[in-house]
Amino acid sequence: MTAHIAELRHPTAGRPTAQHVYRIASGQPVLIANRFDKSDGSKIFLPYDIGTGDWKAPETRPLYRLDEIVAADENRPVLIVEGEKCADALANLGYLATTTFGGANAAHKADLSPLRGREIILWPDHDAPGKGYAEGIAARLYNLYRHSPRIVPVSDTVLYNITLYREPDPSIYPKGWDAADAIAEGWTREELDKLLALAVPYSEPDRPNQEPAAGGLGELELWRTPDGKAFATIDRFGHRENWAIGSPTFLNYLSYQHFQDEGKTPSQSALDDKKRSLIGQALFAGEEHRCFTRLGEKDGALYLDLGDKDWSAIEITADGWRLTDRPAAKLQRSNSTRALPLPAPGIGDVTLLRRFVNVASEDDFRMLVAWLIGCFRPKGPYPILILTGEQGSAKSTTARVLRSLIDPASPMTRSSPRDERDLIIAATNNHVLAFDNLSLIKPSLADALCRLATGGGFGTRQLHTNTEEVLFDVTRPCLLNGIPDLASRPDLADRAIIVNLPVISEAQRQFEDTFWSEFKKASPRILSALLDAVSAALGRVNAVELLSRPRMADFARWVTAAEPALGWPDGAFMAAYDANREAVGDAAIDGNAVATAILHLVADGTPWRGTATDLICELRSRFPVLTEDRQAFPRQASQFGADLRRVEPLLRHKGVAVTYTREGRIRTRVITLKPA
Repeated sequence: MTAHIAELRHPTAGRPTAQHVYRIASGQPVLIANRFDKSDGSKIFLPYDIGTGDWKAPETRPLYRLDEIVAADENRPVLIVEGEKCADALANLGYLATTTFGGANAAHKADLSPLRGREIILWPDHDAPGKGYAEGIAARLYNLYRHSPRIVPVSDTVLYNITLYREPDPSIYPKGWDAADAIAEGWTREELDKLLALAVPYSEPDRPNQEPAAGGLGELELWRTPDGKAFATIDRFGHRENWAIGSPTFLNYLSYQHFQDEGKTPSQSALDDKKRSLIGQALFAGEEHRCFTRLGEKDGALYLDLGDKDWSAIEITADGWRLTDRPAAKLQRSNSTRALPLPAPGIGDVTLLRRFVNVASEDDFRMLVAWLIGCFRPKGPYPILILTGEQGSAKSTTARVLRSLIDPASPMTRSSPRDERDLIIAATNNHVLAFDNLSLIKPSLADALCRLATGGGFGTRQLHTNTEEVLFDVTRPCLLNGIPDLASRPDLADRAIIVNLPVISEAQRQFEDTFWSEFKKASPRILSALLDAVSAALGRVNAVELLSRPRMADFARWVTAAEPALGWPDGAFMAAYDANREAVGDAAIDGNAVATAILHLVADGTPWRGTATDLICELRSRFPVLTEDRQAFPRQASQFGADLRRVEPLLRHKGVAVTYTREGRIRTRVITLKPA
């Protein structure tokens, strides 16, 4: 990597005259700050992203000399200065020093999470931008972690008194004078320590419950999604929030800023004009970014939105996971979003979940954990988790527990959607969809759930238009619970994990307050274990080979890759998953009159052939009890043929092959049932 850095050459600017390498905590280089000296005496600075090979900086940048900060004693103070040259000069004298890439204009893109809990001293340059840079970082640290860093005073008089210069005019320090200049002038370690000792704690501006007036709209980043939706990123209280420009939250923000600037509420027409203007700028001048709900992906890393007021997230890579206040992925929220427990590295224990879910066996427990791990995949397909059981088997409570560990929301579970439109609205505002106490799943809803699990487009007419269509292409994890068998449709069963919960006796039932209080204490450790498993999956998934590939093969490979971090033996997940799929298939057959009747027909091993009408008559005459319900067993050949196509995977799994041929002059369609 060092040779690669040394050989770096810009296509027009040539070789850099100076380089400063930014590294992540492990010491791996990720970003190079390059200086190029021009012939006219000026200089330019250009970033180079080592990961992508692009001459631009990544959206989120590590602190300079981050690996040294992470490796150092936590009691050592960290000095933050403006510029790599200053940080290097201080580091050469034994200080723990850092800076952010891009100076004052890009400081908001730096990830400050490694500074949490550290003693911070900011040394600003001797000018107004330097002061603003230091105060901006101090404000972010204060708002994120409620920790007040200290800022070095750099007035002429203070600097003059420390060095005891005997000049008649103390104004001897030029604009932009900094730590590197002090060391170049010969400041001793004693003099530097004197100045640092004068650092004053940062105090938050007096702004109860409101932001300072920002002039206009303050700092806005306008951008668009690949499907043409306009978004804005706003800075609030030291963190960044992403909102659709047409959303009520963003419109309220526009009204608030207008009131701050003008002292009055904007008219509806003025608000609409401003909204349309910003949408136009976002769509035609803004950058394009993918937008995510709760779980995002960027450059191979996953970002889990913690849902807290500071908009912090967990960054997950193959090397581990960490808290970040500047996730690289664009994460949006809905009004239903609620906060996840705050995990901590090194304390994970997934077995703690066992006492909060009501399952009958270790295999069933592994299926619940596997579904949770699957929810962390950056894209589908996602298996549909179906919890069944008698009344009093804690189906709703188990569903709430599981969702609390990946995508808590209010409400945690909801009733069945009325139609496909309601389902898609829920999918755009949540990462996990949880439907409670279902008695049946209509065929149209079952089809929509299948598309939502494995991918498929949805379209609907845009309101107040005749021809405009709104398109959705989403996949989401789904969780269903109910007393009856909810996966009687074969296509839904093929995508499902079904866990039957045992009845809880009155002696074993817990008080709600006690149960949720204990779960709240255990949930940070459970989530930590899940994050460890996801990190392991990211590192191992491409090396996993499955002996057989089920319908949800990507999900199976992902969870198999996570097995070592979960403490499971090799193959434990696939063994449990195969057993579950076998049970799901049997349940689907038991709930399907067509499949059950056909299996009875060929139970003696004798093949059968004939038309669809012949098969209907044969099954109805031989098995009247199975075929008497018109809803379960269709009478028309066309509908029967469609149902037969749907149950073919179930029949094939039971060793019965269904083939279709055309025979005779009129090409009559003939069905052949051939048992193994």
